[in-house]
Amino acid sequence: MALAFFVLLLLLAPVVVVSQPGFLSIDCGLDDSYSGYTDKITGIVYVSDGPYIDSGENRRIAPNLESSWLYPQQTLRSFPSGVRNCYALPTVADTKYLVRANFAYGNYDGKNSSSLSFDLRLGPNYWDTVYPDATMNFVFEAIFVAWAGWAPVCLVNTGRGTPFMSSLELRQLGDALYPHYF
Repeated sequence: MALAFFVLLLLLAPVVVVSQPGFLSIDCGLDDSYSGYTDKITGIVYVSDGPYIDSGENRRIAPNLESSWLYPQQTLRSFPSGVRNCYALPTVADTKYLVRANFAYGNYDGKNSSSLSFDLRLGPNYWDTVYPDATMNFVFEAIFVAWAGWAPVCLVNTGRGTPFMSSLELRQLGDALYPHYF
């Protein structure tokens, strides 16, 4: 009986995780007319990035590469204008979060660029420099304590190509994880 309960718990765990409050998964570049979708492989519910940013252009990776990528990495938002473009993610002040940014270049612009790079920032703070290529998905994660009702995740054009983002995820963390003391 205990084994059956454990197996049932394992089968239901992904459903519970997906429906937890404080989880936000954004498919950058997804057309705003879509209300969202559930990824068939991961079971994660993705929404369009339209409500979280007001700049950039929706794009798709090269058609010959689509079968190699998960659905959330097949679209992206590029930022050909402006030096700094920021997503505004909803948060609760003094709450811990994991933020995950995904970058799948996929030769979306037809330039097959090998020298593209741009900076990633969490608010005013430098997070990392992104050096994407056509065949790999790059993932950057950070844990932070929200300082306001929203957190900006920004792409900074450093003059070495057009910044873009494929997907952005925000996960609220429990108080027991990574304790912080003020």
